[in-house]
Amino acid sequence: MKILYRDGHLYTSIEICFRGATKIIENIVIDTGASETIISPDAVEDIGLVAEINDTVNSFYGAGGSLHNLFSKEVDEVKFGVGCFKNAKLDFGIIDPNGIINGLLGLDLLISLGAVINLKKLTVTLDSSNSISGSAVHGGS
Repeated sequence: MKILYRDGHLYTSIEICFRGATKIIENIVIDTGASETIISPDAVEDIGLVAEINDTVNSFYGAGGSLHNLFSKEVDEVKFGVGCFKNAKLDFGIIDPNGIINGLLGLDLLISLGAVINLKKLTVTLDSSNSISGSAVHGGS
C-alpha cells in the first residue's frame, strides 16, 4: 500500500469498526517509535466512540515530556491495508492539539502484521492477510 511523506512524517489511513459503525481515519502517522497505536478521540466521536464509565483511563508522557491522558477501549475491528484486527483494544487520546494528526500507528499493530516499510518506494507491505485476535495487538496500558 502507498504511504505519503509530508511534513517529516509518514502518513497512512486505517479503518475502525465500532458497534456497527465504520470509519476510515486519514492522517495517521506511521510511528515506529510508538510502542502502541493511539487515535485522536475527535476523529472517532462521530461514530459513537467516546470515553465511557467502564473504560480504562491512563496518562502518558509525549515527546518533550508533556503529560497526556488517554482512554482504552475495545473496538470490533481495525483494518490496515489487507490486515484486520478483530476485538482490538486501542488507546484514544489527543496527539496533535492542532488536529492535523489523527493518530499514531505504533509497533503493536506494525509488528503483529509483519509490516515492511519501503522508504524508497513509500510503500508498506504486510506479511499476513489473516485476521488477528485483539489480545496480540495491545501491549496493555
